[in-house]
Amino acid sequence: MEKCSGKYYIGMDAGGTGTSVLISDGENDLFQMKTEGLNCNSFPRERIARSLQDVAEGLKENGYALADCGAIAIGAAGNNNPAADALLRNLLEGCGFRCPVTVCSDADAALYGALGEEDGLLLISGTGSICLGQTQGGRERYRAGGFGHLIDDEGSAYAIGRDIAAAVVKAEDGRGPETTLRGALFRHLGISGSPELVGYIYDMSHTKKDIARLARLISLPENEGDRASAQIIEKAVDGLLEMVTAVYGRMEARCGSPELPLVLHGSVLLGNPRIAGELTEGISHRLPGIRIAQARADAAHGAVGLARKHAEIR
Repeated sequence: MEKCSGKYYIGMDAGGTGTSVLISDGENDLFQMKTEGLNCNSFPRERIARSLQDVAEGLKENGYALADCGAIAIGAAGNNNPAADALLRNLLEGCGFRCPVTVCSDADAALYGALGEEDGLLLISGTGSICLGQTQGGRERYRAGGFGHLIDDEGSAYAIGRDIAAAVVKAEDGRGPETTLRGALFRHLGISGSPELVGYIYDMSHTKKDIARLARLISLPENEGDRASAQIIEKAVDGLLEMVTAVYGRMEARCGSPELPLVLHGSVLLGNPRIAGELTEGISHRLPGIRIAQARADAAHGAVGLARKHAEIR
């Protein structure tokens, strides 16, 4: 294929099972590709190396020389630490890249995609949950949550899925109200009783993402009006609102705007209108200085923006 000339940037948004790779000239998208996940805490070195080699080969097949890459940014859960940074840099160098590399969390890439350098907040509730805020063009950063499913992640899909399972066993032993979630959960898992449910939850082959997938059951029409479902939703909304309140409280005194945008992101907030609606209502009553806003771009575009920004700084 004929070589495409000109500098380009690469942004990678690495999810739990796959990575969205965006190639851009800094102003316009050139093309996109998919590869496997890049979470250094979840995947072995060999798999990550293969994924990055796939990116290098994809560029060559589309006529892009590796020498023309101006910078790369990778946003992925579990990668915001020195060991992951060093590993990814070494692997990229092994693939033939010689450009500046930025390694950050998936939330950082999503924040830059959502807001650029504008003052504001991003609330993410997917498998996990976190709230980020920024002021002074992104130079000052604020955070609440995002410390993992074992000690945190309130209002996340994992927390909702866990609470659905808890509501079912509590209903069966008399600690909680009868719930339509029981039938929905048992049908979803193809089981018939609590012993099988306990076996599923504690099976080491089932990951936190498997538990998080149970969260969608809370939105089924059959659970409308169910008391246990309402309690789980209320708990999720309270946890998310608590994070936004904590971040906004630290930002309020430092920002020059009387109103700050808040972008909602993640499967729970974008896929469950009731949770998003109740959260929005709670914010309007408790935090009138916040307005709900749409993201400017997705996390892959955010990663491209970070790659270009950091290349210019260097």
